[in-house]
Amino acid sequence: MNSFKNLFYLQAIFLLLNNCQAQDIDKKVQASFSAGRRLEDFHWSIAGNGNGANPNVLSELKWKNVSGRAYSASLEWNIWRKFSFFADYARVAVNSGAVNDMDYSGDNRTKPIYTGNFSDNKGYTDSWSVGGGYIFLNNRPFSLASYAGYTKNDQYLYLVDLTGQLRNLNSSYLAGWKGAFLKLLSSIKIVKSLKVVVDITYNQVTYSAQGNWNLISEFQHPVSYRHEANGYGLNTNARLIYNITHHIAIDIGYSYFDWETGDGNDMLYLISGSVDKTRLNGVSRYGYQVAGGIVLSL
Repeated sequence: MNSFKNLFYLQAIFLLLNNCQAQDIDKKVQASFSAGRRLEDFHWSIAGNGNGANPNVLSELKWKNVSGRAYSASLEWNIWRKFSFFADYARVAVNSGAVNDMDYSGDNRTKPIYTGNFSDNKGYTDSWSVGGGYIFLNNRPFSLASYAGYTKNDQYLYLVDLTGQLRNLNSSYLAGWKGAFLKLLSSIKIVKSLKVVVDITYNQVTYSAQGNWNLISEFQHPVSYRHEANGYGLNTNARLIYNITHHIAIDIGYSYFDWETGDGNDMLYLISGSVDKTRLNGVSRYGYQVAGGIVLSL
């Protein structure tokens, strides 16, 4: 968390020192559409009991290089003077990824007792956010805007076996992140028709997930276990925007994200009807996206 705070402060200073310019206030309505590619890693682990021991890492799942086509759309409306409303939606269709499942009997990931390597060639992520913004500075040399609102992000991840040895394997993990966010946005003009736009967003979220390990007969189905925790997310974006006309522009951008939770709860539902509760050691996801698109404005 300290590293995030440092990054946040540095970004804020950077925005102020570089005389950044946000979206032009004379653009009453602005709509953006983009497409690209996203790559991310996703990881969680649980302990042997609720105290985080016996062992401290009992089971660990890692999704690596989960890749897919990314699509997004956003709308911003300058409703009155320096106040604006916005909404956005994004979707990633997963088509490739690797999954590693490890179990241990000793602390600190020692004495491995099981390892499995699988794939994830399907699933998707959905995210949307709504909120309001205020433009602090907006004279032609520079401007600065801030936004606040609510966001929800859902992940649909899978474990499949493409080798054919476990043809019926179709385990799933459905995760949700939701909560409030704060965003700073700025840009700097390079030439008259070209500018760089930079934004950073902090998300304070609750995390909940459910998994279905479809080949394990001792677990209940379709919900074999649940996860709950609190966490945060950090999103950073940089875009080049080129104005073709006063109302039409094209852009290309790069995004990086890092979302994490603290310790939480893992609840395993057995076919006998009992529920085993252990500690969720935490969840993390991070990755990047490259995309390009079109910006329409009035």
